[in-house]
Amino acid sequence: MTDQEPVAGRDRSARDRDAAHAAQRRGARTAERARAGRNDKLRKLAFGGIVVAVLAVGSYLAFGDFLRRPADAAASGVIDVQSSMAGFTPSEIDVTAGQTVTLKWWTQDAAMHLKNGVHTMVSPDLGLSESLPAESTRIVTWTVPDKAGTYDVWCETCCGGKDAPQMHGKIVVKPASASVGAPVG
Repeated sequence: MTDQEPVAGRDRSARDRDAAHAAQRRGARTAERARAGRNDKLRKLAFGGIVVAVLAVGSYLAFGDFLRRPADAAASGVIDVQSSMAGFTPSEIDVTAGQTVTLKWWTQDAAMHLKNGVHTMVSPDLGLSESLPAESTRIVTWTVPDKAGTYDVWCETCCGGKDAPQMHGKIVVKPASASVGAPVG
């Protein structure tokens, strides 16, 4: 029996070593899975951050003109009008027949997007034929005709010109008697 005891002791030592190595391998696999999980979460977080950044930049580029609108125009009785690739903002302007109106007309569009580098505001019925250089602001003072009605105004130099529906706006001329005591614009 003495011969078997050392063999059993060796077997037990081998089993203990194998168990210890198996435990180390299990621990290493668990640690690797935990690292992979953290890396996966970090990748998802980074991707989400990139998506949010791209959407924020895109929104700013698409709607930034509305954030930079001049604030002083309404208080001074001047009508603030923006020309952009999407048309005129506001798309409808109310004025009074026979009055002198001042438009603060502006654009942030780059010259490369505009024919001859300008936006235009055209309405032969209203006597309007104005041009606005790219990325600029211009004050246009204009006497409204005496004939009340709704008139079409368009930009001839952008996105298809008069044929493009988005490049049109309306100027509504109200009779002078309808606005007695009302502010111009």
